[in-house]
Amino acid sequence: MTDLFIAPHAQPLKGTENLAYATWKFMRNPLEGFGPLSYRQGITSVKHLGTQMHIVTAPEGMNDILVKHTAKFTKSPIDARILGPATKEGLLSVHGKQWKMQRRAVAPIFRARHMADLSPLVHTVVDGFKSRLGAGRDVELNGAMADLTFDILAKALLGDPKGLDRDRLKKATRRVVTSAGTLRPDDLIPWPRGTPRPIGPRGYAALRRLKSAADHLINSRQSDAGDDLVGLLIGAQDPKTGQRLSRREQRDNLIGFFIAGHETTALTLTWALYLMAMDKGAQTRVRAEARAVGIDKISFETLDQLPFTRAVIDETMRLFPPAPIINRECHEACEVLGRAINPGDILLLCPYIMHRRDALWENALAFDPDRFIRNPDLRSKAAPFMPFGAGPRVCVGASFALMESVMGLASLMAEYDITVADDCFPRPLMTVTLRPEGGIKARLNRV
Repeated sequence: MTDLFIAPHAQPLKGTENLAYATWKFMRNPLEGFGPLSYRQGITSVKHLGTQMHIVTAPEGMNDILVKHTAKFTKSPIDARILGPATKEGLLSVHGKQWKMQRRAVAPIFRARHMADLSPLVHTVVDGFKSRLGAGRDVELNGAMADLTFDILAKALLGDPKGLDRDRLKKATRRVVTSAGTLRPDDLIPWPRGTPRPIGPRGYAALRRLKSAADHLINSRQSDAGDDLVGLLIGAQDPKTGQRLSRREQRDNLIGFFIAGHETTALTLTWALYLMAMDKGAQTRVRAEARAVGIDKISFETLDQLPFTRAVIDETMRLFPPAPIINRECHEACEVLGRAINPGDILLLCPYIMHRRDALWENALAFDPDRFIRNPDLRSKAAPFMPFGAGPRVCVGASFALMESVMGLASLMAEYDITVADDCFPRPLMTVTLRPEGGIKARLNRV
C-alpha cells in the first residue's frame, strides 16, 4: 500500500510555539491550532483566559461526553454565538425539552421507509445536473456540488417550491456560514451566554434573505402543509401536551436545514470527487460498480450493491468530516478518560484529529477506502469514526446525507471521468464546515 494517495491535511503545531503564535494559527484555521499532544493522546487540557479547556480525540472520551454523560453537557457559548443569529430556536441550537420535541418532529422524514420515497427525487436532480454538464466541461467542484445539493434539498425536502430564488438563497446560505463561522479575536473572550455576535452588513443581509425565504415557505403551506420537511415542521406537536412549534422554531429549523442540509453534503461530494481525480484506480472501481447496478437503478434500494462507493464516501468523511470540531460546556462534574471535568469547563471534541491519529488508523493520512471493506466494524458505535457525531444529538439527517452522497458519486462516476491538475493540493480550511481553500478546479468528461 505504498502508492496510496496522501490527502491534503492541516499541519499541526510543533509544540514549541508561544501562546500568541498558537492563537494566531488557531484563528486563521482552527485545524492548524492544535499541537502534537492532541494527535498522540486522547485528552489534552489547557487553560485559556481563565477557562479550563479539554481537547478530546479518543472515541472513548467522545462517547463519554456525547452518550454516557450527555445530560451533563450542552453546546458551548461559542456555538451559541456562532449559530444563534441564524438558528437560535432551531434543532441545531436548543436543548432540553425544546430539543426533544423538535427532534421527534423532524425525525420521521429521515426514516428508512421515507428514504425510499425520496431517492427518486435525488436521482432526478442528479440527472438534470448531468444534462447540464453535457459531454463535459470545466467546473469548480465546491460551487458545482453546492448547486447540486441545494437543488436536491429543494426538491426532496422542501417540496420543490415555486418562486424560490435558488441562486440568491444558495449565495445567502454560503455568506451566512462564512460570516458566522469564521473565527475572530473576540470569539476567544469568554462572553456570558447569550451575548450577541455581530456578523457584519453582508452577513446580516444574507441572513435576512434566509429568514424571508423560510417565512415564505411556511406561509405558502398554511392551507396545505404537505408531508415534506416544511409540512412536518408546521404540523409537528408534542404528543404529550399537544403543543406545536412556534413560527420562530419552524423558521429557525428551516434555516438550519438550508445550512446543514446542503453545505455539508456538498463538501463531502467535493472532497470525494477530488479524491477520485487523484486516485484513478478508485475512480474506475466506483464506475464499474455503478454500471453493474445500472445507472437508472441507482437508488436507496440498491445502495447495498455499492459497497465500494459507500466506502469512498466514508473514507472521504474520515479525512474531511462534516463536523471537524464539536464544542461542549460541562454543567455537572464528571470524569472523562480518567480526568476530572468540572462545571464551566469547555471541551473541544475533534473528529478531524481523531480520524487522523496514527494510534487509531493504519496509514492515517492516506486515502484508503478499502479499510472500511476490510474492517466493517469501523462503522460501529465504539469505533474512532464519528463523521456525524454520536449520542442523542447525532445528525438527524445522516441517513439522507449518506444516500445523497453515495447516489450522487455513483451516478456521476458512472458516466464521467474527472481530472484535476497534478499539483492541486487544497488546504482544508475550517469555518463551520471544512472547505478546500481556493476551491478545486476540475474537468468532467463523459466516458
